[in-house]
Amino acid sequence: MVEYNKPIPKIEFLSNKLPVADPSDEPMVYMDDKFICNSWYNKWPEDNLKPLPGSSPSIMCRKTVFEMVEKAEQLLPEGYKFSIYDAYRPVAVQQALWDYYRAKKVEQFPDATPEEIDYQTMFCVSFPSYNILLPSLHNTGGAVDLTIVGPDGQELDMGSDFDEFTDRAWTTYYEPGGEGEGTNDAARDNRRMLYNVMTAVGFTNFPSEWWHFDYGDEKWGLFTDNAPIYGGVLDAEVRDTVPYNNMELVREANAKQQEIVKQIKELRAECKAIDEEVAAVMRG
Repeated sequence: MVEYNKPIPKIEFLSNKLPVADPSDEPMVYMDDKFICNSWYNKWPEDNLKPLPGSSPSIMCRKTVFEMVEKAEQLLPEGYKFSIYDAYRPVAVQQALWDYYRAKKVEQFPDATPEEIDYQTMFCVSFPSYNILLPSLHNTGGAVDLTIVGPDGQELDMGSDFDEFTDRAWTTYYEPGGEGEGTNDAARDNRRMLYNVMTAVGFTNFPSEWWHFDYGDEKWGLFTDNAPIYGGVLDAEVRDTVPYNNMELVREANAKQQEIVKQIKELRAECKAIDEEVAAVMRG
C-alpha cells in the first residue's frame, strides 16, 4: 500500500553526463492505446495550439516504462487516472523546443555570450543531441511527463502549469522548508500522490519538474547509481508525425547509428567468447 501523503524528499540536482555503454533493444509502444494522453507538443499552447515539427498526436515510450506507468496508475485511489503529456520525443521536437526557448533567452539577455545563452536555455529544455549514445532524456523513451486526473475528469491542482519553468515547478516547492510552504497544501498533497506512486514502481523524479519521471535514462542512472539502459532514437517514426525539414536525413542517420551499435554489440560478444576460451585453456 502506497502512503500517498508521504513528504517528498529534497534531492540534489545532478547534472553530470552519463554515456550509454550498452543500449537496450527494447521496443517502443504506444501509450494512447491504454492511457489518457494529451500530446502537448502536437497542440502546443506557446504557438496557438499548432503542432511542433516532428510531433505526433500519439505518444510512445519504452515497453518497460509503459508497464511501470500501468502499475503506478493501479496504485492511485479508485476513480483517479494519469494524463500523459509527453514521453518519447523525436529529436526534431527537441530541436524545435531548443530553438524556441533559446530565442526567448536571447531577447531576455541581449548582452549575453552564446555560451551564456545556451546555459540559460538548458533551464528550460535539454540540448538536442544527435548522438544516440549521449541522448537527451525524452529522446530515449525512458522519460515521461504526466499528471493525475480526478474522478470528475479534471486534472488535479499541482500548483503550477506543465512546462512552467519557474520556482513553483520544483517538486518540493510546497513541502516544509520550500519557498511555497503553506501556500497551497492541496497542490502539495497532489504532488505527493503523484511522486509516491511513481517512485513506488521504480521511477525517479527530475527535481525541477514535478511532472517529469525517468526510468532507464541518464538521470535515472545518476539518481540510482546505475548505468543508463536506453540509448537515443532520433526518429522512431511515430504514426502521423508532422513532417519537418530534413526528416529523411535524420531517419537515415538514426538507422546508421543503430546499425553501428548493433555491430559493436556483436564485436563485444565475440571478445567475450574469446576471453572465456582463453581463460578455460589457461586454467587447464
